[in-house]
Amino acid sequence: MEKYFICLANSYKHGGRCIAGIEVVPQSDGSLGIVRHDDGRPRWIRPVSMSANGEIPNHLAESFKIFSLVKLTDVEPCPDNAHTEDVHCTRMEICPFELSPTKDFLNQLIDTQHQAVFYFRGKSIPTTIIDRLNYSLMLIHPDNACAYCDEGRENSKYRMKFTYNGSNYDFPITDPVFLEQFKKSPDSYADLEGVYLVLSLGIAFEGFHYKLLATVLIPNDLDVTQKPQSIDDSSLSYMEQQKLLYANAYAKWTPKEDAELLELLHKGMSIKELVKKFERNEGAIHSRIKKLTFEQQDNENGFQNDEKELAYLIELKQEIERKIQALREKISLKSQI
Repeated sequence: MEKYFICLANSYKHGGRCIAGIEVVPQSDGSLGIVRHDDGRPRWIRPVSMSANGEIPNHLAESFKIFSLVKLTDVEPCPDNAHTEDVHCTRMEICPFELSPTKDFLNQLIDTQHQAVFYFRGKSIPTTIIDRLNYSLMLIHPDNACAYCDEGRENSKYRMKFTYNGSNYDFPITDPVFLEQFKKSPDSYADLEGVYLVLSLGIAFEGFHYKLLATVLIPNDLDVTQKPQSIDDSSLSYMEQQKLLYANAYAKWTPKEDAELLELLHKGMSIKELVKKFERNEGAIHSRIKKLTFEQQDNENGFQNDEKELAYLIELKQEIERKIQALREKISLKSQI
């Protein structure tokens, strides 16, 4: 069996890559028909290897770019719990096809059925309830997004905060292309309003399936980068240029500066005035405001969200207790035979 999909993820996975995309059917007129589930969601495909974690080796994955049209040969479904999209195949190849990833096109691929990201707003799902899900990939168009580097973490320190259907999320980024761009110019890519995100549910790790940001998709008709101001020495890197233009470029924000930034913003100071005041570029100012705003929203909504998660944990505890009791009764019956 042959299948085709538009590659929307080529992210890090256990020393290799996770390649995935939305299934399509080439039409006679040269267009692509999107394959959908009965509820209207686009159908995802994730080719996996025979290794323990299913990762695709790096040397095989390098040529697969985002928005490539990929053909799979001898496809055999191999669903694993919520990873219903997993398939084995004997061959993967890129087909010649011109694809324009505009906002209109990406809007056809987003998940409009799930109001929360993988069941609820937490960062992971216990393996004990993974059977409640029947999907592990989704494309969303968040209300806003903010990439940042958490220096306090040894692992997964590059992360993305975003809001989706009124809930705030904070996931590690596993998109190698975006990470390379972000590390070179964090201020330019920190404020990402208007982008699309591919989200993935990881394989089981210490009793949990963690939620990941697999791909940051920027439509062709959207420019999210901040253009650097002109400077005479074009041989300098972008970071060096910014440090010449702004005294505090790439310096860590202090708690005092954060408090002052929010106070001046509340008083109505413009972004240009804040740039002059803090000696940082517009991208840095926007990024910090976004981050602080997210933190405020988390604090304001924290009690309500904690109540929801408490109710969920109580329900989970009751379910586990029922299973324990049933197992005890089963053991008791066997011991009497």
